[in-house]
Amino acid sequence: MRIEEARRDHYRRLAKKEGYRSRAAYKLIEIDEKFGVLKKGYVVIDFGAAPGGWLQVASKRVGPSGLVIGVDLKEIKPLSENVKLLKGDVMDEGISSLLLSMMPRKADLILSDLSPKISGIWSVDHLRQIELCERVLELSQTLLRKNGSMVMKLFEGEQVRDFVGRVRRAFRTVRLFKPKASRKESSEIYLVSLGFVGGAYGPD
Repeated sequence: MRIEEARRDHYRRLAKKEGYRSRAAYKLIEIDEKFGVLKKGYVVIDFGAAPGGWLQVASKRVGPSGLVIGVDLKEIKPLSENVKLLKGDVMDEGISSLLLSMMPRKADLILSDLSPKISGIWSVDHLRQIELCERVLELSQTLLRKNGSMVMKLFEGEQVRDFVGRVRRAFRTVRLFKPKASRKESSEIYLVSLGFVGGAYGPD
């Protein structure tokens, strides 16, 4: 067995042993341990939440006084009492208003593990992923509190640099990070943005 296959199997077995719905849970655990994005009492929105691995991590870390809202096109099996679920499309015009109605206040943290339907044509998949990220950045303008944080998945490619530049206009600190739980050969990388300031972030 190759080292990469062994590592993938390790996280899969660990997820099963520890009761997580996906090995992706360990990506968020590693991100939180490095950047401290999850805190007790936080309100969190998780886009692309199915099957719920990130929801489980966030739910535990924000505790009973916090709230986590999972959004996905797919049905998600119910979790703990501090997790609300919304079956919906991030691209829908009314999703921002709907989410605001579900929260006691604006979110402290926005998570996005969204991926497009993979076509196998890399340039197309990369652009579709950037489109999803652009939408989450747009939604952050109304859903995220000042000084809040955002974590989103990107696919490495030619549009990443420009997109990261736009994110830097809306957050004080922006870092690219690849968790150990990500497959080494995968092009996915996570953009961790701290200190939301809002304002204009579009192209020059």
